[in-house]
Amino acid sequence: MTGIVMTGLSRFPQTWLQKNKIHFSLAPLALACSISLFSQHTSAMEVDGQLNEVQWQTAHTLVLDKTIRPFSLAAAPVASEVKYFTSEEGIHVAVIAQQPKTQQTAMRTARDSNLESDYIELIIDFDNSKNTAYGFILGNGGSMRDGIWQNNNSFKSDWDGTWFGKTTQTDNSWTAEYLIPWSVAPMAQASSAQRQLGLFVRRHDVKSDSSYSQVPTSREQPDFIREFGTVSVDNFASSSLEIFGSAMYQRDMLNSKNSSNLSLDIFWRPDASQQLSVALNPDFGQVESDNLVVNFSPFETFFAERRSFFTENQSLFDLQGNAGLRLVHTRRIGVDGDIDAAVKYTRNGQNIDFGAMMVIEDDTHSGLDASRFATARGQYKFTKAQVGYLATYADRASEGREAQVHTIDFRTDVSDSIQIQGQFSGSFIDNKHTQEPDTQGQGAWFNVVHKFNDNWQQRLNLTRYTDDYDVNDLGFLSRNDLQRIYYSNERYFTDFSADDSLKQRRVELAARVDYNSQGDHLKSFIFLSGNEEYKDTSFLFWRAEYITSGKDDRTSRGNGIFNTESGYEFFTEYNFGNQNKFRHHIGLGYEDTFSDGQATSLHYHPSYYFTDNYRISWSLWAEQEKDSLLWIDNQLARYNFKELNNSIDFDATIDDKQELRVRFQWISATGTDGQAQRINSNGDLYASNAVANDFSRSTTRLQIRYRYELSPLSNIFLVYSRGGRSVNDLNQANLELFSEGWGERTGDNFVAKIRYRF
Repeated sequence: MTGIVMTGLSRFPQTWLQKNKIHFSLAPLALACSISLFSQHTSAMEVDGQLNEVQWQTAHTLVLDKTIRPFSLAAAPVASEVKYFTSEEGIHVAVIAQQPKTQQTAMRTARDSNLESDYIELIIDFDNSKNTAYGFILGNGGSMRDGIWQNNNSFKSDWDGTWFGKTTQTDNSWTAEYLIPWSVAPMAQASSAQRQLGLFVRRHDVKSDSSYSQVPTSREQPDFIREFGTVSVDNFASSSLEIFGSAMYQRDMLNSKNSSNLSLDIFWRPDASQQLSVALNPDFGQVESDNLVVNFSPFETFFAERRSFFTENQSLFDLQGNAGLRLVHTRRIGVDGDIDAAVKYTRNGQNIDFGAMMVIEDDTHSGLDASRFATARGQYKFTKAQVGYLATYADRASEGREAQVHTIDFRTDVSDSIQIQGQFSGSFIDNKHTQEPDTQGQGAWFNVVHKFNDNWQQRLNLTRYTDDYDVNDLGFLSRNDLQRIYYSNERYFTDFSADDSLKQRRVELAARVDYNSQGDHLKSFIFLSGNEEYKDTSFLFWRAEYITSGKDDRTSRGNGIFNTESGYEFFTEYNFGNQNKFRHHIGLGYEDTFSDGQATSLHYHPSYYFTDNYRISWSLWAEQEKDSLLWIDNQLARYNFKELNNSIDFDATIDDKQELRVRFQWISATGTDGQAQRINSNGDLYASNAVANDFSRSTTRLQIRYRYELSPLSNIFLVYSRGGRSVNDLNQANLELFSEGWGERTGDNFVAKIRYRF
């Protein structure tokens, strides 16, 4: 069997309510109808993009006068004024962007999608700690997106906050108005009536593909958060209590079953620095689905967290590391059973932050005691450094084991141009109910970033994970047993004349060397890549890679290590620009490597905007490999391999409250002319006489999702999801593959869900 992974079709096993014979067959729909009649949350000061209130006349002002895309820091050619003040409601910010309406772009996209319009990006470090910041993006036309910034310039979009925003247009300008409530994020108690905020405001113009800010930094800079501007505002942060009620009804048409659920989420802040979060009988069925993935590799695919309890106020626990390490990966929770209860507490201080989280699963699925998960985190912040400790605990009843991971992390700014950070970690596995031996493992990494100047930087990463280092009971690491050295040197060029069509060039040279813990040289890489960005908003990307010979200790799934030969890869992509209703980009690739053989790939992605609010797009990835090495039917074999990945999306933003999203995905994979492989005593592969059958795999998924927003973070969802999968030992044509992948249903569900913020 291959590693085709399909996720996103909702799973609703028995809940606490159902166990206790409390049934709600149609209650969620009735509750949804009644709640929709409730009055919505409104602020005393209306957020409408008009700036008619008297407070705006005496507000503080900033000017976005520096060009940061391209990163020339030249004087901005357009005028942008920022106004801000605070009240008991929160932080009020408005940006007035001067620009003729004929030059504005106001395409509307769904909440948290990539913005296609002109936009304002507001990022606030509420404690001015240079450690964590929260981003709020408003697009011309009303698009909204938010996320969290950590580790200086690392952005995650899976955080959602309760905030308000509105944009308006005139003939000569457009305006973005924000209200960021004090309860939107944890923050330390202010020692006086004033609060110091770290602030970054960015205006992006689509037609010129240029950005402007009040400070000389950008997200590409390794010290991005540290270079935010500092502003002093009146502090009104205080206690708050937020209660979310959820109701869900599902019709499983594949198994002719109905299910329902009621749950409650409570977020209490006794003061600005503390938050207690409690989830009772939580419904974690997703109305947002993951992408389909075809994975023939021996390494696990990472899927981001989408459940609100685990994304809200989670930044303190989000400790990451080299080679994709995540010490807390909450997608591990709730896999073996429903979650009965979850609780999380965090406290942010001027110098010390602390937090703890605990989750208890339902015990009906494993037949054993309930699985439990816990984590605790503390960190101490110096002026230019911080040190922290993280402990995780997983008692996985279904696996009969307990796992602990203990980690010390640190970060320091040696100077304005040099940063150092690292981790030391140990894992301790107790296989108390199995015959497997207990294990202990260690992991460590150390990174140095050095800026030659604003447009030139280099970095060195050192990584070592032993073969017994195991964080995957509550964390994520696709590969342990690894020793890695990585170096990169990246430079931007922006000094182009006014007559030159080129706006910015980026060139990066990088190298990587990998060994396992036994000292086997796995392989080494040398990368050379670049971007050419043009003033008409088109751009060219290219990447060339040379791979040395080495050893492969994973593809055979523990059945032997074999030697590999050197190879190379090349890929280029050209984007034709974003100034028209029809937009598209195309990519071409070629490689000749030991694992994939001789391979060619094609990517084409066109999009068409019927209006600013309605878009359709198609994404195609097609790959053909000759002599591709795969693990199929428990043996190594080389195949002529083909993969086709199609995705069609229709996005409709009907109005400020309603959106409709339709996504259809189909992935097919075939392998023909198989030749089984064996490993000889020298570690070389050779062709054997064993049978290697042809194979075909086809996976489909359709999701139709309607969302009606009652108020920020209060929504009604109606979702239809249908998935199919076919696995055959046959060589089949694409039409047959599609028909089987669609016809063999693996899920067919309708979900009605409401989540309301009281």
